[in-house]
Amino acid sequence: MGKGGKVRPTAWQGVLRGVLAALGLYLIGTALLALVIVKGGAPESVMFPVTAVLCVLAVLGGGLLAGPMLPPLPGAMAVAACFGGVLLTVGAACWQGVTWAGHGGILLACVLGGGLLSGMLAGSRRGRRRKLKRK
Repeated sequence: MGKGGKVRPTAWQGVLRGVLAALGLYLIGTALLALVIVKGGAPESVMFPVTAVLCVLAVLGGGLLAGPMLPPLPGAMAVAACFGGVLLTVGAACWQGVTWAGHGGILLACVLGGGLLSGMLAGSRRGRRRKLKRK
């Protein structure tokens, strides 16, 4: 750490930070959704659409968090791929497979859509920061 300069985080640390943030947002949102449904605040029919929106929002948040440490689109898509991999692993381990034609494929499409959206938003934010005023 020689001269007191800032240590810049590496790419894998940015992806890990984004994936952990996405998982945290997703788990908190799912727990709140389950609480609302159990208490009778919403019918069970809203469970899947809200879960799909939670996937998009979780990956969006995780990708934006990883954005400053990586190039915007590749970093966001790496977060989306890792988050999707975690969903696939848990689905395969707990339910002996993933239904690709049913809800599993739709949730993975929502994860990838959230990654694309995050990459585009992080890219536009980064582009505005680079512009310098000339005298």
